[in-house]
Amino acid sequence: MKRALVSSLVYFLAAGNSAFAQQAALSPSSPSTGGTAPSGASARIVPGSKIFIEPMDGFDTYLSAAILKKKVPVMVVDDRAKADFVVTGGSHVDKAGWAKTIFVSPLPHAEASIAIKDAHSGNLVFAYNVDKSNAARANQSTAEACAKHLKEAIEKK
Repeated sequence: MKRALVSSLVYFLAAGNSAFAQQAALSPSSPSTGGTAPSGASARIVPGSKIFIEPMDGFDTYLSAAILKKKVPVMVVDDRAKADFVVTGGSHVDKAGWAKTIFVSPLPHAEASIAIKDAHSGNLVFAYNVDKSNAARANQSTAEACAKHLKEAIEKK
């Protein structure tokens, strides 16, 4: 059930991301300060943007810690009304069964997906999915991968 939910989320994010890419190619982007682009332009996460992380069954805590650890240039806020962007997503960890523990590895399989939308327009501005086999610290590892790629996307010119 959870695997199907994550797969559906990944498909939804991929479909939304390609639609966003088409929209971004059609509408001009102008630089802005303080988080979002002006109305009518495609939004982009800029350094110093305020993000709100929706509850994700505990994964939100790992993601917040990873954002701090990886020094992602955003400010995490605890009030959705103060945020420029909203992060949603989820994670799933499959613990190794007895056969996998004996024959392959005792480490779990982990996957996570995040989507970041403009808090005002609802436009998707970033999405990332990670799938890790044999992850020693499953949620921490996937959260750090999400934070790393978010940082790269923000710093990319």
